[in-house]
Order: sequence, then structure tokens, then C-alpha cells
Amino acid sequence: MKKKIINSILIFILLSSVVLCFTGCELNKNNSNSDDNSQNNESEKTYSLDSNDSFYVMINGTKFVAGDKISSVSKVNLKLRDKDLDENIPKNRYLMAKPIINSDNKEVCKFVALNSTDNTIKYSDAVIGGFEVGDINFSKLSSETLALNIEVAGGLKLGSSYEDIVKVFGEPHFKNEFKADEKYKRPAYTVYTYSKGYKGYKFIVDDSGKVSQIEWTNYSYNR
Repeated sequence: MKKKIINSILIFILLSSVVLCFTGCELNKNNSNSDDNSQNNESEKTYSLDSNDSFYVMINGTKFVAGDKISSVSKVNLKLRDKDLDENIPKNRYLMAKPIINSDNKEVCKFVALNSTDNTIKYSDAVIGGFEVGDINFSKLSSETLALNIEVAGGLKLGSSYEDIVKVFGEPHFKNEFKADEKYKRPAYTVYTYSKGYKGYKFIVDDSGKVSQIEWTNYSYNR
């Protein structure tokens, strides 16, 4: 009788271990699936033009957003051109994108200087209202520009693809295709635009399928 009881206890313990093992495996599997779904959701995250969080640029790991002082590019060893420093910007106006240079005085990108105040200010006191980098052909980009490791919303960068753009912003609002022009030695390229009010993005994808130019503007970051 005792032997039967002991055998019953052993069988119960064995079955309990199997159940616990199976349950634990299922929990680990569910947790793993949850982590995978979280990563997939992040990779598929889209950016809205309604949000100021979509308007930034990372330059060698340092983030600049619409509304930052334009002179703050000094954080990444870049600077404004001397001839632009004293240019006046009337109240609530902006200037066309002007070159930003590196320590060797090479132009590497451009910023739009914005005056969101009610007074006239100097260019050097303006804030960032937009950003521009690149050319109509990826092969024309300088090593100095590529060395900046520039990224915008969603990790988009020079060399990204059209598919990468769509993952971040969805289908473009406008598309303009330009054929190659032998007379002016212009390669073929396509312009994809996203626009809403005073905010927008523009990407140029060259004939090799690479993003060769990126632009964004946000003149209403403080509204």
C-alpha cells in the first residue's frame, strides 16, 4: 500500500513538472512575440507633419530642431559664413537657405534662418526654420557632407530609398519626375514632397534609387 502511495506521489510530481515547464515555455514564447511586435511597431512608426517632433536633423549624433538658435551648429564644429552674420531679417520673416561650413570652409549643408520675433534681428540671432542637404545625384555628394552622418525623422538619411521614405511618412503628397538632360548634363531624378501649411519635407531620389537630397521647413514650430 505504501509503495502504491509513493508511486502515485512520484507520478503527480512528474506531471506537475511537465505542466510547469510547458506553461513557462508558453510565457517565454508570448514575451518573445511581444518584444518582436514592439520592435516591428517602432520600425513601422510614421511621422506626422502636424508634430514638431518630425522636424529635426541629427548631425554626428547631435540633434537640432526647428526653433534652435542657428548659431548652435558650433556644437558639431560647423559655423555660419562671416558674410551672412550681419544680414538683417525683418520681423516674422525668413531667409532662403544659406550654407553652413566646416572648419575647412567647405559648404556641407544649409539652414533656413527664421525670425519669429516682432523685431528686426541679425542672421546670427535667428533660429532654425528649415534644413537642406544634398544634390540631385548621390554621386555628387562631397565626402565632407557624408562624414556628418546626417539623419532626419525616422532615421532617413542620404542614401536611403523611396521605400524607406514611405515607411516613415506614408505615400507622398506630390511627385515630380525629371528626365535626364544631356544638354545640361543633368541626370534623371524624382522629387517627393510632403506638405501641410507652413511645414513640409522634400526628398530627391536619383536615378540609382538613392535619396540624394533632403529638405524640410517648419515656420510654425511655435504655434
